[in-house]
Amino acid sequence: MATMTKQAIEDALKKNRVWDLGNKVLYDLCSGHPHHKTDEEIIAKVWLIGRTYAAAIERRKIKTADSEGDFFYEKIVAPNIKNSEIDEWFEEIRKTPTPEVAVKVHRNLTNLFLEISGLDKRSLASKYLHFHFKDLFFIYDARAVRAIANITERSQKVLVNVADREADSAYKSFFQKCLWLQNDLKSLLGKKPSPREIDKIFLFVADSAKK
Repeated sequence: MATMTKQAIEDALKKNRVWDLGNKVLYDLCSGHPHHKTDEEIIAKVWLIGRTYAAAIERRKIKTADSEGDFFYEKIVAPNIKNSEIDEWFEEIRKTPTPEVAVKVHRNLTNLFLEISGLDKRSLASKYLHFHFKDLFFIYDARAVRAIANITERSQKVLVNVADREADSAYKSFFQKCLWLQNDLKSLLGKKPSPREIDKIFLFVADSAKK
């Protein structure tokens, strides 16, 4: 189990500042274009977030001649997202930014990305939601899952009162552990770390495990 001292956390947050400007570009993109009304805004957000975070939506289960490149975004991704209820889901988050609503919307978006790509895209869904709602959504990927398991063997959770059928089980479990970690680190730092700061800690833990 990794020991999370105050110094270790401060080192983690300082080490990864080099990526802050790049992430700010994505936050600003989603803040300036929060909806999904035009092909341009949809493609820009899905393309840039997915490619930047190694979770591109065009990585598909069944490859076809049109599964990569401009055609896929213009003819498949944009129309499917535009015709979905995604803006209604996002509005629900703005009105009720709770963990319960968060995991439900994450499941909805994961299912939408599954329809588009043929693959489970829970990682892309978490990242896409994070850049729209940075104070609510935790970034999920294999590195983060390994890191949080390494931080605490107890795997304690702050329970989110949502039925399993209403959430993606893997993300719900991860989300609950992140909430617990936030509360646990609050006493150490004097403040609750943000989801972005939690991700920096996960990156630090993952890098430390390689040494």
